[in-house]
Amino acid sequence: MTGTLTPGAYLKRCRQRAGLSIADIAARVSTEPQTPEHLRGEWLELIEADAMPATFTTIVALRLAYRFDLTVLAQLEAIAQGADLPAPILCRICACSDGDACMDALGCACFWAEPDLCSACATPPAASVVQ
Repeated sequence: MTGTLTPGAYLKRCRQRAGLSIADIAARVSTEPQTPEHLRGEWLELIEADAMPATFTTIVALRLAYRFDLTVLAQLEAIAQGADLPAPILCRICACSDGDACMDALGCACFWAEPDLCSACATPPAASVVQ
């Protein structure tokens, strides 16, 4: 991967890989005290833009809404904090990793087609047949 994703950018790509919008997540994630859905959406946008840190409780709530690799997220946060660590190996398109591979409809995991491109993103989607 060229460059290192920020923690927020990683969460955004994983959300998008799951096919979920900000509104979808805002509707699924509850807050205590209860916060209006549109404010939860704004809060999620700030997290994905790295303008607001995600608390542990938030990370757990997001993890219940969609899949991502907690180890990768922690590594990206350590790098953002200045730790001299190698960047995790992520797909340049969907940000999947060895610990959080894409899964097809049959439950088969993707594999590395290139050093920073998974097979799911390297394979163009099947063209729909129009009759």
